[in-house]
Amino acid sequence: MFIENFQNMHDQETIKLLGGQGILGKEKSLSHIAEKGLPKQALMFFLSKSRLDEKRIFRYLDVTKRTLDNYKPEERMRLYISDRLIHLAELYAKGGEIFKSIDSFTEWLNLPSIDLNGERPIEQIQSRKGIDNLLEILGRIEHGILA
Repeated sequence: MFIENFQNMHDQETIKLLGGQGILGKEKSLSHIAEKGLPKQALMFFLSKSRLDEKRIFRYLDVTKRTLDNYKPEERMRLYISDRLIHLAELYAKGGEIFKSIDSFTEWLNLPSIDLNGERPIEQIQSRKGIDNLLEILGRIEHGILA
């Protein structure tokens, strides 16, 4: 029960970063949201909240700006794009939780990291593996292990 509630809290933060109920509707399962496809509005909302530069996010989502420009605001993006955007939002939800704000997390993303041999964590936002690596580092920080 505790783990289920913890996961729901984490999912709720992720959903908020994607526009919440106003954009996503009442669905609470991230996997169902991904299968259904995120509306383009969710991407635009996430971009404004994360302040991640468009080039980086489009490279991670593996789509061009032109392709995304062709989507209408309410139009649902493909599963592949939706799934990757949700994964990125999960990273930001976790980072915001650990650093107490998205701004502080963004600052951390742009500082050289000992865990990454001096590379800035933001450089890892290129693949799911890179995001998973950052989530692992955040887990260590959360548990007081130097990162």
